[in-house]
Amino acid sequence: MSLLFKLYKYFNSRKISNYFKTKYSKNALLSYITYPFVKEQNLSHTNYFEAISHAKILNELGFNVDIIDYDYDRNVDFSKYRVLVGFGEQFTNYFNSGFTHMKTIYYGTGMHVCHQNNATLKRLKQVYQKKGIWLTKSTRYVEKTWTYQTMLVDAIIALGNDICKESYAKYYNGPIFIIPAPFYKVLDGYEILSKKTKNSAKGFLWFGGAGLIHKGLDLVLEYFIEHPELTLHICGPIKNEPDFEKLYYKELYQTPNIITHGFIDISSEHFKQILEECAFIIFASCSEGGGASVITAIGNGALIPIITKETTISTNFEVWIEDFTVEEIEKAVNKALSFSEDAIIEMQKANLEYVLENHSQTNYYKELKKAYIGILGYKDDL
Repeated sequence: MSLLFKLYKYFNSRKISNYFKTKYSKNALLSYITYPFVKEQNLSHTNYFEAISHAKILNELGFNVDIIDYDYDRNVDFSKYRVLVGFGEQFTNYFNSGFTHMKTIYYGTGMHVCHQNNATLKRLKQVYQKKGIWLTKSTRYVEKTWTYQTMLVDAIIALGNDICKESYAKYYNGPIFIIPAPFYKVLDGYEILSKKTKNSAKGFLWFGGAGLIHKGLDLVLEYFIEHPELTLHICGPIKNEPDFEKLYYKELYQTPNIITHGFIDISSEHFKQILEECAFIIFASCSEGGGASVITAIGNGALIPIITKETTISTNFEVWIEDFTVEEIEKAVNKALSFSEDAIIEMQKANLEYVLENHSQTNYYKELKKAYIGILGYKDDL
């Protein structure tokens, strides 16, 4: 690490002290991200809402709340805190400090990092074997894993379902609380459902963030370039991964049935139009924590998910991609195409209703608070 970078990091390290300005007798430290507490809300990632929710719940349970970024590397006085929540550098520092008085809670925003790293590197190698190039910047490899935080903590709270829980249980024998990922509801899914175009049954959406190989876009492109009768819309930060973009340039920009929109505002008319032209969202990720992008597409656009189990969501009305191959994507898409028009409409409604009920911000907050109470006890008992 260069001296310039060290200086930049030092002067940009941020600690927010007693965010709610309360005068409780107990303090909690949230190690996650600080920008939601100093900037206006944006819709690019649900971690804004998640961070605010953690802090509010801790405050409701009787704690003054300090917040730091997960990579905050200044000294922390652990003696003043009763609870450490989140992930990152300070978990290692606490377990090395000699203190033993705090409750420690790891917040997992994905599957266990051992699963994630293994899965993302397997996908990287698959692409190398086909294309002869290492696209390392299109994975989601976590170099600094801070293993203490997934082995020694008092409890784990993680986004996802039982598939996600099992990834932690392989390495950790303490309590694991699984909660559904939240999403930003900014469009009327029922209105969009009523306006689906005639050809939407042949319209598919890939909607995801960084790590294009990790999230299976390469496989989706390889399938759809061979199927001009179907339409694929791609929404995501493609330009941020220029090596991937260069390798798949033909598929992304020179294939008539593949429309690359790039990063998109989910509250825009443009996104609304895309949702009206699609019946399905297809997402072949190898490791997720609740699949927020899939949930967002369903909750705003009433889409039917064609997904891998590693997306760690299930609406009970999905189509499974059984492995990370073009052949398995073909099987899943063929199954989706076999549905009747009436069946598609019913599945769209069922998926929309499930997501609105189970993945709302209100339900996330309720389930997160239940997890905290399960770990810490009720306010009067603290």
